[in-house]
Amino acid sequence: MKIESAILLPNQLCKTLLLVTIAALLASCGPEGSGPSAPVVMDAPPAPEEEVVVRRDPPTNIVPIFAEEEEEFEIDNRPPRTKINIGIMLPLSGDTSEVGQALLNAATLALFDARDIRLEIIPTDTRGTPEGAEEAAIHLVENKADIIIGPLFSENIRAAHPIAKRAGIKMIGFSTDQAVAGDGVYLLSFRPEEQVGRIIKYASNQRYEKFAALIPDTLYGGRIMNVLEPLVATEFNELVSLEIYPTDASLLDEPVKRIANYDYRRQEFLDEMAFLRSLGRDDDMGQEYMNEIRNMEALGDVNFDAILLPEGGSMLGSIAPLLSYYEIDLNKVKVLGTGLWHDPMLFNEPQLQGGWFAAPEDKLANRFIERYENAFQSTPPRIVTLGYDAMALVANIVRTQRAPRFSNRLLTNPDGFMGLDGIFRFHRTGLVERGLAVYEVTTEEFLKIDAAPTSFVENEVPLYVEVPIDFTPKYDPVFGLTGSDPTLTIEVDLESLPKRNLEISTTPLDPPE
Repeated sequence: MKIESAILLPNQLCKTLLLVTIAALLASCGPEGSGPSAPVVMDAPPAPEEEVVVRRDPPTNIVPIFAEEEEEFEIDNRPPRTKINIGIMLPLSGDTSEVGQALLNAATLALFDARDIRLEIIPTDTRGTPEGAEEAAIHLVENKADIIIGPLFSENIRAAHPIAKRAGIKMIGFSTDQAVAGDGVYLLSFRPEEQVGRIIKYASNQRYEKFAALIPDTLYGGRIMNVLEPLVATEFNELVSLEIYPTDASLLDEPVKRIANYDYRRQEFLDEMAFLRSLGRDDDMGQEYMNEIRNMEALGDVNFDAILLPEGGSMLGSIAPLLSYYEIDLNKVKVLGTGLWHDPMLFNEPQLQGGWFAAPEDKLANRFIERYENAFQSTPPRIVTLGYDAMALVANIVRTQRAPRFSNRLLTNPDGFMGLDGIFRFHRTGLVERGLAVYEVTTEEFLKIDAAPTSFVENEVPLYVEVPIDFTPKYDPVFGLTGSDPTLTIEVDLESLPKRNLEISTTPLDPPE
């Protein structure tokens, strides 16, 4: 208590003496026959409750050649197995055989790096068809596969899963179709929903508040369209405009014009010019303003400060120039993308310079792709790292096991794993969660401006929401399923969103990024 003054006025002095006297009389009173009064012991105030801190081990490094030190493992006392069979189901013939062979080659390199003589891979060709997948699954069951890596496509997983399930074999597939995840199927893939969520969150943290989006009329675009508005809303921002464009590059003008509100702004310009001319040449201020805007095509700014273009390849190259053509000022509007932007072609696109996109960490991936090129004398598709990480994960799990045990508990380790594409972990839903980086497009490189997290808990705070082992999410942009527990990144009720199967059936939904 702060003392205002040490001087007591007469009235104050009397009051003070009276209080002291009363206190003394009370102190002399006590139970009959009691001796000298015992000192009064005051209970100490309760200690403040310690803040509950979530502590998590770092993700397990599953890439042996990049591991810095040996890790400690639990002792396994079960009877030893001399051979552990790893089934691999991929399209090794047909239209997508190049992708399938690259994934198999990557898995072979991971097997070599594991240096575990018990591991033996059994490659089987799905031919890229459900019938081929069924035959491959039967072959792997007959050959006593302990786990299956693959297939690549959702319809192949759907065909093979019942056969594997009856045999009690888990599958690690590469499809991005969440409809086939779960019940023993884990999907190791790059999901566009996560990439959009990451870039929206980063842009929001940089004070971008009003978002627009140009979405392709494809299954990939449909998935993004379903989750975009909720993802923006969770950052307390607004999706002010969204346009869908066809896959025909010759029909791109109209969607870009609409999202730029070009016709209205063009008419505003024409009306303003007509008004300024009506003032006559003697109006100096009118003439000065008319000279300022004479070379413009439209008046005013668009009603958004960030625009998402989840596109890649030649279509992205066709859309980008139209942004400036229809008077979207890219000095005021930030262009955002997904992992499809991870293409050196963008170095030559001036409209995309300074744009941001979210994608997996690429340091280890680039080193591996260079190693792959030296080993196989060919450049693999970007998703080749998935083949390596799948095999490396399997090898890591059985590294100290005398006999293989691919339980849900081991596969859904909440601490996650560190692979070529950064950290990842599986949920009981069968879907994968990744840590993603944010890159900026320059004329020479993709400049990392926000690194991917190295743990699922950063600064002792959960990266998203702490997820229990038996986690079953509601329908949301990250997992798209139903349940009663909290979702990973969305804190709003999204059960009203449509639940559609948006997987491409003939070609991978994970294009090279």
